Amino acid sequence: MSNKDFSKLEGVIIKNKTIYPKRGTIYDADGNILAGDVTFYKIAFVLSDSVQSYEYNEDGELVLVDDYVKDPKLTAQLVAPILNDTPEFYSYLLERLSLKDKGYYQVEVGYYGSNISYSKKEKIEALNLPGIRFIGSTSRYYPYERFASHLIGYVEKQKKDNDFQIVGVSGIEGIFNKELTGTEGSTSYYINNENGSAVAGGLISNEKAFDGYNITLTLNNIIQQAVEEALGKTMKVNNHVEKAWAIVMDAKSGEILGYGSHPTFNANEMDILDYNDYCSTLPYEPGSTIKSFIYAAVINEGVFDKDATFDCRTFYVRTDENGKIARSPYKVMENQEIHNYRGAQPNNPTFFKAFTLSHNVGCAVLLEKYIDQDVYIDYMDKFLFYQPVNTLGIDEGSFFGSADYGSSYSIITTSFGQGMSATALQIMRAYSAFCNGGTMIKPYIVKSIVDPETNMVIYQGQREEVGTPITEQTAKEMLYMLSGVVNEGSHNSSLYRIPGVKVGGKSGTAEVVLPKGGYGDLTIHSMVIAMPIDNPQVLIYFAYQDWNPYSAQNIGYVNELERTVASVLGLSSNKVIDENIVNREVIKNGLDNYVNHSLEYVLEKTKEYNLDVLIVGEGDTVINQYPSVGSTIITGQRIMVLTNSDIILMPNMKGWSRKEVIGFWNMTGISVSIEGYGYVKTQNFAEGTQIDKTMTIEVQLQ
Repeated sequence: MSNKDFSKLEGVIIKNKTIYPKRGTIYDADGNILAGDVTFYKIAFVLSDSVQSYEYNEDGELVLVDDYVKDPKLTAQLVAPILNDTPEFYSYLLERLSLKDKGYYQVEVGYYGSNISYSKKEKIEALNLPGIRFIGSTSRYYPYERFASHLIGYVEKQKKDNDFQIVGVSGIEGIFNKELTGTEGSTSYYINNENGSAVAGGLISNEKAFDGYNITLTLNNIIQQAVEEALGKTMKVNNHVEKAWAIVMDAKSGEILGYGSHPTFNANEMDILDYNDYCSTLPYEPGSTIKSFIYAAVINEGVFDKDATFDCRTFYVRTDENGKIARSPYKVMENQEIHNYRGAQPNNPTFFKAFTLSHNVGCAVLLEKYIDQDVYIDYMDKFLFYQPVNTLGIDEGSFFGSADYGSSYSIITTSFGQGMSATALQIMRAYSAFCNGGTMIKPYIVKSIVDPETNMVIYQGQREEVGTPITEQTAKEMLYMLSGVVNEGSHNSSLYRIPGVKVGGKSGTAEVVLPKGGYGDLTIHSMVIAMPIDNPQVLIYFAYQDWNPYSAQNIGYVNELERTVASVLGLSSNKVIDENIVNREVIKNGLDNYVNHSLEYVLEKTKEYNLDVLIVGEGDTVINQYPSVGSTIITGQRIMVLTNSDIILMPNMKGWSRKEVIGFWNMTGISVSIEGYGYVKTQNFAEGTQIDKTMTIEVQLQ
């Protein structure tokens, strides 16, 4: 730091400069970048003929040359096709470049002159035209585009002092904006006011900037892509599907492996049609998936025989002299009767059969004869309905659902998921009790938060128990009941079976309240799936809202999701299809740790699974790898290892998937901009080109 006071010298002033930190990166559980910073450029054209700059002449000497736009027409003719090849833009650019006579020192050219890619910048620089400047700026980039978009969220550039700052607005980006932003630094020094050059020995102070924390989520990349695909296909079932949402959760740990809400969006384009996250922020009437909890309550109270039969015809509701739910042999008043789905009138089924076929009257009889209504309500509280899940990183809004317990009729309807509201996240929490011997666990999405400066773990997600509403024996009985739904229930429920693993679950069909009250044909179809049902390792919740009040039409798409989840988690011998990797076995224990091992050792180990190894760098020791340790891996898959070398050469990415390109970015730190869908067709750097972190690789997929 300077001990001299230059302030009294003529022509010397103090320059204060803010040093902006790098925004933290958001990763999935396999180390794939879900949100990261890339550098784009803004172009400016100097018009003032007083501007000069140094260049090397033919003799290798530095000489001053004019550095302004001397020929506006030629500049426009050469530059316009690179930025936007339309006659309109050429005319606009030429008009801007001709403003010298109006006293303009420098001009910019709006939208098409901003967010310029590295390759376009190179093309323009290769023209060797005078008067062109490029200003680098950092933008937030989401390489998977439509991938857990409501969960990850988005950012915007907000004005700060004389600059712009990236600020998280929603989702993980917004909730953890402070942690991701980091801490600004600053520097203060004396400069020559005439030419802006720093004064030798004039540094006053220098405060280092600290980069934002990196956040790793629990999302499994393959499962999340399967979730997005199933949701996307569901949205196209017919012309009347309005929204769809899904959660996949590790039933033992609470890790959220997949999470999606549609209509979704691409945060790179901000094409947002619906800002709502239907998994967490908007409670709704979920329908018959809630029946599991009144059955769990009566089993837990020890007063229930699943093989007992009962009158399952229409239940006419009345209230007895003690204010309790009772059954009338005839209609007491309008809209006070409980009907089965599609008006079914089964002849004395068992309670087990009624559950597997989802008869509403079974719930009414349970409340009439087996469990006091206040005890039932207490169990719903024990299952934590209408209470926030408080999952770190997920916005739940301010309303957490409610139930109408005001009459005998309304209490009964809540037991089969009408007249009460809950979120998918709450339902997953409650169902976890059946998978963990009666103990509920909290779903969680943040795996870790790490300081990149020190690699210190600031936060570590972990399993968290949040209540034990039922006994271990009751949980076992409920798994048996859920197994019956899929394996002994209706034809539709049987369609959720998949080969190689035994599945159980509960479906739900709920009418949606109309804005003016009452119900119409607008319906929410949903399904909770646990597998393998004898000892569930994973829970899947899938729902969509449609104008078709009858059977769900997306079962095939949910079935595809089940198969992928079972394969990725090693629950069955099913094969998995992961982009261009077809019909190969999942390696049970995930990818080995190759970091700090010799390249020779790694090549020998990877032979065991016939892995396709891409070696990056010319060193002999591995310092980074992709995918990360323990990641889901399939025999024959391409993996990448970075060696201890200062030189990185551009690989031939032709034929690579989006996921593999992102993996290269993650491993090397060299950012990537991706256009299109499919597999890499073109890349901006030729194979063998030396590349580094100051560059942005651009690939086009097809």
